[in-house]
Amino acid sequence: MYMPKLADIFDGLTIETPYTPPKHWLQGRTAYGGFSAALALQIALKEFPEGLPPLKSAQIAFIGPVTENVTFHAEILRQGKSATQIAVDARVHDALVLRTGFIFAAPRKSTIQHNHIKMPQVDRPEAYLPPPEEMFVPDFFDNFGVRFVSQSTPVSNSETPELLAWVHLKDATSISPEIALLLIGDCLPPASMACFKTPAPISSMNWAVDFAQSAKHSEWYLLKSFSLISDQGYSYQMMHAWNEKGELVLSGTQTVAIFA
Repeated sequence: MYMPKLADIFDGLTIETPYTPPKHWLQGRTAYGGFSAALALQIALKEFPEGLPPLKSAQIAFIGPVTENVTFHAEILRQGKSATQIAVDARVHDALVLRTGFIFAAPRKSTIQHNHIKMPQVDRPEAYLPPPEEMFVPDFFDNFGVRFVSQSTPVSNSETPELLAWVHLKDATSISPEIALLLIGDCLPPASMACFKTPAPISSMNWAVDFAQSAKHSEWYLLKSFSLISDQGYSYQMMHAWNEKGELVLSGTQTVAIFA
């Protein structure tokens, strides 16, 4: 099966031309959420390329299946001295399927500095094995190299709703580090799936993500997701990512519908 390069996908993406995600980036009948978010970000970067400061935050609502002939609409909501807010919507057959908001903000001088989100103590990625073939993972997982660092893995009947893994994007050549981070940041299954005894459907509903510093390329990222509470069919989780230097590069929250 022909699999287009990510650089070709994002370089060829335009607001005028409907886009159909390739099969190797699907999650069931829809595009993988991180891929959909990355498409929206690329539209924002292409439509408003002049002088955008670093990406600081994104709000992503997964409204419907991102399937065939997706069209995008982008709009600057506000452009100030140091920050610019851009909204990007995606539609399929006139139905809204994705709504995103991005905040780009220049660094500020400040005397207040702290970081209370420390990277877990783990070995280097090469110390861990790839997931076994029988592990339950979505099809788009093949786009990533993944090394779980604990026994808490998807559908492992774990008592702890946590997933911790080193991840790298296999096809990261010639794409921006911001795009790569969105692609990687949502790739682990929801943390509550660690508690599943058998596979069952899930659906991410939204994703709020903050970028602690300007995005830079890293071969591997350590991803951690932890479900704070799961009740009445919904899980609420925290998500963090660190680069190989141990620097926090991404933090976020997500609401997930659970059908188990």
